[in-house]
Amino acid sequence: MKSMFDDPQELFAFCSVLRDNGNGGQAIALAKQALSEQPHNPEMIAVARMFLSHKVHTYHRLMLADQPRNDAYLAMINRHAKGRRILDIGTGTGLLAMMAVRAGAEHVYACEVNANKADLARDIVAHNGMSDAITVLNAYSLDLDKDQDLDGGVDCVLSELYTANIIGESLLQSMAHAQRELTLPGAIFLPPKVSVMGALADCNLSDPIGDVSGFDLSLLERQLNYHALIDPIDAIRYQRGPSATLCDIETLPDTPIVMRDRTVTSLTSQGGRVSGVLYWMKIELDTDIHYENCPGADKRHHWSVRFEPFAEPRDTKPGDIVRVGCAHNSNEILIWDDSAA
Repeated sequence: MKSMFDDPQELFAFCSVLRDNGNGGQAIALAKQALSEQPHNPEMIAVARMFLSHKVHTYHRLMLADQPRNDAYLAMINRHAKGRRILDIGTGTGLLAMMAVRAGAEHVYACEVNANKADLARDIVAHNGMSDAITVLNAYSLDLDKDQDLDGGVDCVLSELYTANIIGESLLQSMAHAQRELTLPGAIFLPPKVSVMGALADCNLSDPIGDVSGFDLSLLERQLNYHALIDPIDAIRYQRGPSATLCDIETLPDTPIVMRDRTVTSLTSQGGRVSGVLYWMKIELDTDIHYENCPGADKRHHWSVRFEPFAEPRDTKPGDIVRVGCAHNSNEILIWDDSAA
């Protein structure tokens, strides 16, 4: 009897319906079975890979090649993981969870909301012989139950949820929920601190929109997001003064996480035109272990530096001070020229 594994288009249609109806796990299982049964059929391979790679973005390649990042996390984990029950939020490939097991963790619960990544993490963990020590959970950490999913709770929360705007992957919301609902008293958070670093800059990567085919579209300018993501190596060309800390975001044992904050920092100009701020992260993994993707940093750093423009550029002289505001909520960071207020 003919099966869908004999007809790539039938598998394509069926897996599409499964995925669109929230049954991505079943689609993944069928795609893996198709590769097993039809390993030399190019069309079947194309169909299977489409479903197996869904939302498994190529940035993982860049992130895993960021050896300074890997080394910093490994040093932190080697220092703190031994004997602990750990929740790894957003495990991705399972790398940090495996580092923790190798460092002596009692058990790691690795959660990953993306079904493809969770399935991949299970395969990688099994391939490395760590399935008994790592439980991969296909779920949001916000949906985990302390008793049912974590066998009574954890005494360490490990994460790497940073983005170019630092907190965009629900970092603070996930940490606050874990602190309230998933951890034991005295639980530690790794890393414990990330700082938003900033420096004055002049960066004009696009021309304003005006006339387009005889129509005035200039009103679009007021609603466009003008931030830009810049490779750290290139960002140094736009920097117009020394860096300073704009704000600190900490996750400390038994200490409520600050979900909102507002600070004003004085940044010094080296002179010339200033049109905004470059900002980036400095992760404090321990008192003597840091990772910083600052302008001009190691070319292996995969996180971009972000440029946030001011409402209006300004001309400055060497030594001029520009007051820069910085505020954050649970998902966004705001930067503005507070001197103009």
